[in-house]
Amino acid sequence: MNNLRHAYLYWQPVGHLSGCRRPAWDVQTFSLEHSSGVSELGMRAVCWGCGTVHDLTTRITPDTDLDANAPGIDTGVEGMRSEAHQRLTATWVTGYGQPAIKAAGLWLHPGPAVLRRPATTPDPVGYFVTTTPDIPRTAADIAGVISRSRGARGGVVWSAGVSYDPPTATRHGLPSRGAAARWIAATIAAQTARP
Repeated sequence: MNNLRHAYLYWQPVGHLSGCRRPAWDVQTFSLEHSSGVSELGMRAVCWGCGTVHDLTTRITPDTDLDANAPGIDTGVEGMRSEAHQRLTATWVTGYGQPAIKAAGLWLHPGPAVLRRPATTPDPVGYFVTTTPDIPRTAADIAGVISRSRGARGGVVWSAGVSYDPPTATRHGLPSRGAAARWIAATIAAQTARP
């Protein structure tokens, strides 16, 4: 009977914001193995209609602390402990789930917000650049990267890179996001025009 109760009664629906016009979830998972023996597992549900993001991350670590009162949960596997973190946030904070911006014939997919507080126009730390409006799913999908930083006098300056990990060309100190997109478009055009 406990299994039946668990299957139906313990789980709660993941909520949307009231008035959501497209109540559907884009659900993704990730898994990372670190050389230190730490494993991370996560799941994220994003609603493109109302901008809600739910994510859950579990971190499994080697138990080097023999104290039974140490933080984390015993995994049942000798020498391993786990911690779980749940977060409810918004797409303007994570970047993922925001619509791509078209600039210079390219598509700019926003990254996380610079400041983690609501604003009329939250500014992302940077953008993945693609040649199609499709969401980049692998490094091969990324035609470039645009990032923002502060210049010598404290003003916002932009950097651009063509390709990703590693970039094939970079440019720093551009005056705007649009200038960075135009530089990437021109550099891609020049690279593809070479024999």
